[in-house]
Amino acid sequence: MITPQDGDFNPLAGSGQPPAAVPQGIIADPNALLQAEIDRVVLEQTGRSADELRELQALEQLPPLSDEELARQAAADPGADGDPSTPE
Repeated sequence: MITPQDGDFNPLAGSGQPPAAVPQGIIADPNALLQAEIDRVVLEQTGRSADELRELQALEQLPPLSDEELARQAAADPGADGDPSTPE
């Protein structure tokens, strides 16, 4: 069996210096990390891009159209049959 010679494991062994520390990432807000992971998983499952999801969210936050606005839109575009009482 081959064994390492003194110091082969750590070149600083015996030099009196501690081994260099490897920097560790700091998680400032664990909840933000959790939310980022949830967003990543949900985004993968939707099959949509993040921009598309933001656009959908903005559309969902719009106020509902009034009956008057719906009637105006129906009159402006009566559809293929030309009858504004049956908007497309």
